[in-house]
Amino acid sequence: MKQTAAPAQDLAQASDPAAVGAWIRILKAHNLIFRETRRGLAAYCTMTQFDVIAQLMREKNGTTSAELSRRLLVTAGNLTGVLDRMEKSGLVRRNPDKQDRRVTRVSLTDKGKELAKTAIPIHTRDIQALFGALSTVELRQIRQLLDKLIAGVE
Repeated sequence: MKQTAAPAQDLAQASDPAAVGAWIRILKAHNLIFRETRRGLAAYCTMTQFDVIAQLMREKNGTTSAELSRRLLVTAGNLTGVLDRMEKSGLVRRNPDKQDRRVTRVSLTDKGKELAKTAIPIHTRDIQALFGALSTVELRQIRQLLDKLIAGVE
């Protein structure tokens, strides 16, 4: 069945203002939190570099660029540039996979691990402070609701 565009008036009546309001608040909260956490890390690394470092700290033997790209929700092209700069700064290294030489694994260098030991506690402290207005119960509720939203969207 071919769908035609609904008149603007019909769309306005059918829309749920609660959903739009929630969306706006999620965006505003994200932007404010992102701004503050970026400030907290600015002397050490960018937020993108922090995200890469945090992911790689979880991987004893490193991971592939493709897997990092998937986890960070960025394109492989964008990640390549980030990894190039991080490699040049001595934070990460790329090595051929021992089982499959076609695959390159990315891992933290000692310098990258040292940065992680500094940046992760700062980021954790900042997140805890930013969420300080909420109780543990409220934080659990938000997590449950966001998990439900994410599952619905996926």
